[in-house]
Amino acid sequence: MTTRHTISGADKLYAGDVRHPGYEPDARRGVELGHFIFKDYGVIEAVDDDKIIDAATSTELPDTETVTYTPATDGTSPLDNGDGRFSTTTLKGLDGTSTLVYDLVTPRNIVSKMTHSSSVVASTILYSGFDEYMEPMSELHTVTATGTAKTVTGTKAFRYLASAAISSLADSEANTLNVGVGNVIGLPVKITTKNAVLARVDGVDDAATRVVGVTTDPATTTTGDVRGTVDFDTDPTGTSDHGVWIWVEAHDTKENTFGVTQA
Repeated sequence: MTTRHTISGADKLYAGDVRHPGYEPDARRGVELGHFIFKDYGVIEAVDDDKIIDAATSTELPDTETVTYTPATDGTSPLDNGDGRFSTTTLKGLDGTSTLVYDLVTPRNIVSKMTHSSSVVASTILYSGFDEYMEPMSELHTVTATGTAKTVTGTKAFRYLASAAISSLADSEANTLNVGVGNVIGLPVKITTKNAVLARVDGVDDAATRVVGVTTDPATTTTGDVRGTVDFDTDPTGTSDHGVWIWVEAHDTKENTFGVTQA
C-alpha cells in the first residue's frame, strides 16, 4: 500500500541548523530545499505531417466560409490518414459535458502545412482542445497568401484535440492542407528560466531547445505554451526514451506552478 503525506504548505522549506554570513535566506537558518521532478515521456511517436488532416482540398476547404473538422468523422476524408491515426476518446469535464477528442498521447505542438500549385490562398485554422490536465485551450494558425507552400509550426502543447476550424475570406478550395504533429513537447510545470530543465534521451544528456512559459494572463490563441516546452535535439523516432528533470521554481499558486489560464 502506497501512503502519501504533504509535509508543509509553506512556499519555501529549509533544512538544517547551519548559518553562514551572506547566506541566510529570509533571515532563517538552514539551507533552502530544492524541488525536482522527473517527467518520463517514454517513447514518443515520430513526427507525422498528415496524421490529423490528410490532404484536405477542393470542397473540404472553405470558399469564404468556415469548415470545421472534429473526431466525429474520423476515418472519412480528410481525417483518414492511412499510416495510422490518433485514437479517439471522450473527455468528461467538471461541468458534466462530454467532448470527443483525438488523444495525442504526448502533449505536443500541431503543425499546419498549406500548399498550392501556384499561389496559396490566405487562411486561418483555429485548433481547440485540452492540455494534459484537461483544461480547455486553443491556438490560431495564420496561413499567409502567395507562394506554393506555407508551414505554420504551433508553439502550444495539446494533449487532446477536439476540432480544427478552417476559415478563408476567399476561395481556398485549390489549396491542399495537411495537419500533423511536431517535435515541441509540453512540460508538466511552468518554467521561467531555461536552466530549470535537464533533458535526457536514453540515459544521455540532450541539448534540447527549451522555451519558458508565457506570462500573458490570460493566454491568447497566439501566445505560446503556458508552462513551457522542450524540443529534444534527438528527435523522437518512436524507439527512444525521452524525459526531463525539472526544477519546480514555484509551488505557491496554480498560475506560478502550472501557468496562466489557457486561451
